[in-house]
Amino acid sequence: MHPNLVDHLTAFCAIVDEGSLTGAARALRRPISSISYSLTQLETQCGFALLGKGSSRSDLTERGRALLTEARSLVEAARSFTSHAASLEKGEETRLRVLVDVLFPRSDLNRALEIFAAAHPQARIQFFNSSLATLWDDLRNSDIDLALTLAAAIPLDIAARDLGTEMLGPVCARHHRLAQMQQPLPMRAFQSERQIYYVGSAQIDMERVGRTFSTDIWTVNDVESIKSMVTGGLGWCFSASRTFEEEIARGDVVRLTCRDMQMHPVRTVVAAWPKHRHPGLLGQDLLAALTGQTRR
Repeated sequence: MHPNLVDHLTAFCAIVDEGSLTGAARALRRPISSISYSLTQLETQCGFALLGKGSSRSDLTERGRALLTEARSLVEAARSFTSHAASLEKGEETRLRVLVDVLFPRSDLNRALEIFAAAHPQARIQFFNSSLATLWDDLRNSDIDLALTLAAAIPLDIAARDLGTEMLGPVCARHHRLAQMQQPLPMRAFQSERQIYYVGSAQIDMERVGRTFSTDIWTVNDVESIKSMVTGGLGWCFSASRTFEEEIARGDVVRLTCRDMQMHPVRTVVAAWPKHRHPGLLGQDLLAALTGQTRR
């Protein structure tokens, strides 16, 4: 890689964005000669013209257009690298990786994220969906900082912060056969109707996962697809009380009740992390936002 490649790519993108070499020079606060040099060097390295030969030289050639998206990505990656390095040099944490159970109350998380983002505008958060079938192993075996989940029990090697409780239960479309039956329903009513179930990985053995009550199960690895299927009447699903909040408010989905209380368990909402790897400052601030506290 040419030692000045990032500078050359930055100039190339700026010419396109600003519409001229002059505009690029002004935006980057570099002499026009420097911008022109970067473009010439970049085209020499590529072996073909990236921009047209007009006076402004801002019109992309076909090959230039093909490379523009990749050029922008490299420039942004370089900026991110520089920013991250500067933050690390100052002792600041900039990235937070969070594993989120598909049943975790999203409204609570969104409120906490508003507080967190205001305090850390430069922080980057990566979210990964999971379910209890794999969540604890994912937390142990990766560089995840926090896991947000609904748990009946916490493994001995995991530390957790209690965030409240959530009741689980079955839901279905208002026109589904289960919704037309007298409530509360017997357990056998669910066993004969298709259950839509979240599975985060194709490698999961269905015999090892919980909350499956039907002999006819469709597995899906996307929450929005599950909501769409349930709303469309393709089956029922086991859900946290607020997962279908909007659909229930519209009348598209209804909550079902069952005579057997194992269909209505109460779970503890927690933020968790491995005991040997305590959350850093960003993780602590997200925990504080989730619990409505301020880290001191």
